[in-house]
Amino acid sequence: MSTPRILFAVDGPETGLAYLTVNRPEARNAMTSDMYQSLVDACERVDGDPAIRVFVLRGAGGQAFMSGTDIAQFTRFRTREDALAYERELDAVVDRLERVTKPTIAQVQGVATGGGCAIALACDLRVCTPDARFGVPVARTLGNCLSAANYARLLDLLGPARTKELMFTGRLIEAAEAQALGLINRLVDAAAIDRAVRELAAAIA
Repeated sequence: MSTPRILFAVDGPETGLAYLTVNRPEARNAMTSDMYQSLVDACERVDGDPAIRVFVLRGAGGQAFMSGTDIAQFTRFRTREDALAYERELDAVVDRLERVTKPTIAQVQGVATGGGCAIALACDLRVCTPDARFGVPVARTLGNCLSAANYARLLDLLGPARTKELMFTGRLIEAAEAQALGLINRLVDAAAIDRAVRELAAAIA
């Protein structure tokens, strides 16, 4: 189940907690196709194991939850269909996470951008540190757009006006603003986030 870049662990059968850690801190936990597939595989494992009652997603290194898809992957695109196929792939990954039958918690330190933002929003709950930032800055990077499903997730949490502003400007939402908007559930110091998430997950389990 685990790979060097995606670490999956069950925290003992008595706790009912499973953790997925994106382990690519040197690239701010940017995701590749293989890493996305490992996330899907982890979702299957979580749903298939009755002993797992809560699924926690987090990033290694303390600087990023997930900074989206590795831009190097886009250099292989040659046609319009290549780009559309990528969006379908990302949609399928985020949809699979959203359909996990156990409660899911995104433990967010640092940036959650692009596909990483979509993954954080697809989780049921978000616990963050003060340096967490959320957004889809495609207006300032690749110039692509989101799928209808990912727009819908932003609309559900932020409303139309805020979603339009984020997409038009490419800016990121800081943690304090995200908390005020109801985007995150708890805001805790970095030194305490592992314990806070574990306590929340254990209470749910």
